[in-house]
Amino acid sequence: MKIPVLYYHKIDYPKKDAVYKGLYVTPKQFKTQVSLLKFLGYETISPNDILSFVKGHKISVKKPLLITFDDGYENNFLNAYPVLKAAGFTAVIFISAGFIGKKNTVSDEREKVREDFLNKSEIKALFKDGFFIGSHGINHYYLDSLEEGVLAGELIASKAYLENIISAPVDFFSYPFGAYSPKVMRAVKKTGYLGAFTTVRGKVGVGDNSYELKRIPVNGYNNIFNFLYKIIFLQ
Repeated sequence: MKIPVLYYHKIDYPKKDAVYKGLYVTPKQFKTQVSLLKFLGYETISPNDILSFVKGHKISVKKPLLITFDDGYENNFLNAYPVLKAAGFTAVIFISAGFIGKKNTVSDEREKVREDFLNKSEIKALFKDGFFIGSHGINHYYLDSLEEGVLAGELIASKAYLENIISAPVDFFSYPFGAYSPKVMRAVKKTGYLGAFTTVRGKVGVGDNSYELKRIPVNGYNNIFNFLYKIIFLQ
């Protein structure tokens, strides 16, 4: 068995001037996807369950699934959270800590459209309701291009800041832009994270590297058939 780990960015309607419109999954699309997953019998698990699974332990859930969101947009709280909660699902929100409560963009210089990011009270509410908070660094840098000291700062400061907000450990990391290297993985482990998620396409299997976990991207261009194919057939 392999476990699908989905990753999303924005659950919202694409902004008119947005360059990367594929990062938007509309609320209607998302609700349809979650309803389908529920109908098919999937149950969401925690990132700790994923960690246990790769180390060879059995998962009690028959059809396990992990849902993740990168960056920490406020629309995750406004549009995704109510749908997930209604379905009895949870998710991991990987937050760029430097953008909390701000309006900003995390894409490259071509993207001018700025988005609202989760504020502290929304992060606390998500965590209190059983959602998981992970780190996505401070400034959404390409970590594999950073000097050692700056890299350490991104990893340590984001972890500490998020832990201070939720008063609980933040044990999992997601690489901004999917950019990582052996040096970055070593730094993530040294900082105290228990695992890290990539943008490498595929499902998670027993024996996988805990700091190189694969995920399945979901974007606004995916129709329901593309979505089903990724969930069922992608390895």
